[in-house]
Amino acid sequence: MMLISRRFLVLSLVFLLMASAGVPVKAQQTLNEVKKERGLSDADVLAAVKTFMPRGGRDEYFGFVGTGNSGTMIVYGIPSMRIYKYVGVFSPEPWQGYGYDDESSLLLKKASLDDKIDWYGDMRFPALSETNGKYDGKHLFYSDGANSRIAMLDLEDFETKQVLSHPLFISCYPEVAVTPNTDWVIQTSQYPSTWNMRTVDLKKDYDKKMKSGITFWYFHNVKKATKTGHAGRILKEKSITLELPPYTLGYFDVGKMVGDGLLVGLADKGSKHYAYVVDYKKVIGMKTTEVNNFAVVPLDEALKANAIALIELPAKANILKITPKGKYFITVDDQTNVFDFAKVKNALVNKTYAGKADGGIPVIDTKKVLHGTMDFGGPVIDVAFEYRPDIAYASLHDAKKIVRWNYETLKKTGELTLDFHPSYLMVPQGLSETPHSNYLTAVDKEVLYKNLQSVGPVRPSAQHLIDISGDKMHDLYTMTLPQCNMYGSVAVLRTTIKPIIRYPTGTNSRTGEISPFKTVAGKEKIERKGNRVHVFGTLIRSHITPEIVEVNQGDIVTFHLTNLELAEDETHGFTIDTYGKHGSFEPGKTASLTFVADRAGAFPYYCTEFCSALHLEMEGILMVKPKNYKSTGGSGEIQLTAKELAGYKKNYEEKLKVIAQTQDVINGVVKWLKENHYENHPYVKALVQDAVAQLNKAAVPKQNYEKFAKEGKWKQAFLWAEQYFQYQVKAADAGLRAKKLLKEKLEGIK
Repeated sequence: MMLISRRFLVLSLVFLLMASAGVPVKAQQTLNEVKKERGLSDADVLAAVKTFMPRGGRDEYFGFVGTGNSGTMIVYGIPSMRIYKYVGVFSPEPWQGYGYDDESSLLLKKASLDDKIDWYGDMRFPALSETNGKYDGKHLFYSDGANSRIAMLDLEDFETKQVLSHPLFISCYPEVAVTPNTDWVIQTSQYPSTWNMRTVDLKKDYDKKMKSGITFWYFHNVKKATKTGHAGRILKEKSITLELPPYTLGYFDVGKMVGDGLLVGLADKGSKHYAYVVDYKKVIGMKTTEVNNFAVVPLDEALKANAIALIELPAKANILKITPKGKYFITVDDQTNVFDFAKVKNALVNKTYAGKADGGIPVIDTKKVLHGTMDFGGPVIDVAFEYRPDIAYASLHDAKKIVRWNYETLKKTGELTLDFHPSYLMVPQGLSETPHSNYLTAVDKEVLYKNLQSVGPVRPSAQHLIDISGDKMHDLYTMTLPQCNMYGSVAVLRTTIKPIIRYPTGTNSRTGEISPFKTVAGKEKIERKGNRVHVFGTLIRSHITPEIVEVNQGDIVTFHLTNLELAEDETHGFTIDTYGKHGSFEPGKTASLTFVADRAGAFPYYCTEFCSALHLEMEGILMVKPKNYKSTGGSGEIQLTAKELAGYKKNYEEKLKVIAQTQDVINGVVKWLKENHYENHPYVKALVQDAVAQLNKAAVPKQNYEKFAKEGKWKQAFLWAEQYFQYQVKAADAGLRAKKLLKEKLEGIK
């Protein structure tokens, strides 16, 4: 029986191995072999080539999309459609420590009416900052529809710098727009509500006590770059809100050129549907009243100044957008309506109204300002514009088509049939005065394709990259976006943005100011006052200083940490085991982590971001002494035997040889860098500065190991020599990276 069982087991294993071998692997050496093996057509290959970005290549555009409910932003490239970064905006994001360190936690708490951190957002339609109607690559803005907040990001470092809670609106439309020079950032309410946080009898007092509004946030827009950047800020005290009757407000846009000075948007009330027109330059200069410590322009004042009017629409519109040169604005539903801005301006100035709507707002005769209409045979979700004169794109959701059309002549010029239902559209720079025209992206919210791999009941959002450069359009690529409920996005020419690679040492990245907690090498310290403990530490490859921190159970402890690196991408993370604290420290950044040491024991802290071959050496210990702890005594150095001393002496002498060999490598690298004028290349120069900083730190360990060697204290001499070697290795690492980078520069590798 045992023999049969063994034979059966062997045979079973043989059959299993044969079955697992499957189909023999076929080498795919040529393009034709790859096409044949994967069943690819020439069109498939061409689409792949158009989106392919070789390692180290550069995308033409940066795209930005809000994740909707996640409260974060995705940065991606066009045409590669690579995701480059997730950025925390309205909700915490642990990778960069956003909402985890003290500085970013404070930023989010200040944006809450309850002094708490909201853990989600609803962000859909972003806006890029503009100068003279063109994207300037400096700032990005989002509105949080769920929690009535507005956020500003700085594209110098792709970080959120400001989140403000709206003092009046309970419900915000999840979109923002900016004026042509980003003097004002505009946000509106979405659903009507009370502004005093009180309930209301909806049957009796709906029109009287429920309100809507349009807020013009004043943006302190610095025209010239400062030394550290981050100077642009929304100033709440200079901002105003225009009071409106209880209309449900939708998508809006700011006029330019012909439409300069006007804001247009969508408004609905009951069975009536409108486009509103606001002369915001008049509104900004009006007298205000104060509500919840915020300046409000009463509706009556706006009506007296003839600063607002409505245009009735045939149906509820999905979107409203202004053409690049500002000549028209377009609304879409089952019918696409093109309105003439010049006629709208004249009607507003001359008060050529056809009646009044709820709230006493005058209504402009639709026929007198309408340039024309387009009927695409079904509902249109969105429109987008490109640089060719008067050309637009419409997404026909039910018909599964993208239609190219001319909004001046009101004629179709082409179409593309898709295998999905398109919704929101985007052309790079398409909401500015200078749209481009190689690519169009179309959002697919259903993501229902044949043979799509199942990842459970919740699917990611997707958007398609469509080539619109020629007379015929081509669907090139489907990009899935995880953790994202996607609506609108924006994209800017990559070279417009000028990102930094490091901060000035000691920078609070949320404010752009030098932190009062900045710590430099050699100045690390631990300060105690009662039960309050402040640890001023530094991070640098591959060391956290101080390495040991002792506190008492119940102490309130703050680690103030500064990343001393100068090299590009030398980010360090920091966490303390089981204490739930985490931070991300980019080169030059200072941030703080505060917690109550409520558990006794020994808790390792370490770097969570791989930073070098010595990454695992970046660790230390937090010693939390129990309450009423008393020392058990013990003093004096451990006495070493003669044999042990001899062993340490041998280790010390061998380490000196390694130190000499390492120094020879460093000297050779330094000589090569100098001969090739490293100082002419900023990124290379930064790496060299980093290497020099490491060697400068090695001066103290050198003095110590030489001192202890003279005294015959070989253990201490060896340990200090080991510390010196660590700094040497860090210097050599930075130097070799500098050499590699400079060599690539000299060889013309970009």
